[in-house]
Amino acid sequence: GLNSPFAFVPGLQDRVIKRISAVFTFIPLALSIFLFAIFDRSLGAAGVIQFEEKLSWIPAINAHYHLGVDGLNLPLVVLMALLGFLVVLISWKIDLRPREYFAWLLLLETSILGVFCSLDLLLFFVFWEIEVIPMYFLISIWGSGRKEYSAIKYVVYTLFGSALMLAGILSLYFTTGSLSMVELAGALIKMGGYGMIRVCVSIFPQVAQQFAQLLVIFAVITVLYGAAVTLRQTDLKRLIAYSSISHMGYVLLGVFALSQVSLSGAALQMFS
Repeated sequence: GLNSPFAFVPGLQDRVIKRISAVFTFIPLALSIFLFAIFDRSLGAAGVIQFEEKLSWIPAINAHYHLGVDGLNLPLVVLMALLGFLVVLISWKIDLRPREYFAWLLLLETSILGVFCSLDLLLFFVFWEIEVIPMYFLISIWGSGRKEYSAIKYVVYTLFGSALMLAGILSLYFTTGSLSMVELAGALIKMGGYGMIRVCVSIFPQVAQQFAQLLVIFAVITVLYGAAVTLRQTDLKRLIAYSSISHMGYVLLGVFALSQVSLSGAALQMFS
């Protein structure tokens, strides 16, 4: 994300911007691989947070700038860093406003990595919302088909879900007085898919169990619907999009089967 301001510096040629972008995506990739190599897997299997950084952020509400990795999010961090670097290389021939394109792309990668590494619910929410901004511009300017319509639709759907998420975070804070995922989840964080496991299953296990049957039915419908629509697609982008819907149905199914094996399978599905 540090590359983003350079995209608007006058005098820099487009190829320089691309090279800077490649460097600033390679750095987190190299660091994530290094962390993965020295990660203590015996502690990771127990859900212990490693490489932790915690600073006071908003003392009035006990919010912290709290980052760290464990066996759940570190593989996703490595995967995201790899994808970010590859996307820059694949986008090397972008000619339409390349400065803005790479700036938004780097901001998007930063926000997603922030979501994965956040251990404070408010910080998690902030990174989640930051991601909406670059996604809107990337879709509306460099997308295909009905770009503006798709971008606005994405923002509306995301903000609707974000409003519900914020309401849940506020309710949780006023109930417990804490925004720390570690304090709220305790020993319940084991393994599995990211957001649903980190928040839903880990922090609200009884609620997750209560709605598990309904969500499993929804997951099966998602798998079948995504697969059926995928079979009808002739456009590669649409095919990938709808197959991803079916894929996430399998993740949801694994999460709310609520067993250690199914949660591990959901994590593997997310990584694959």
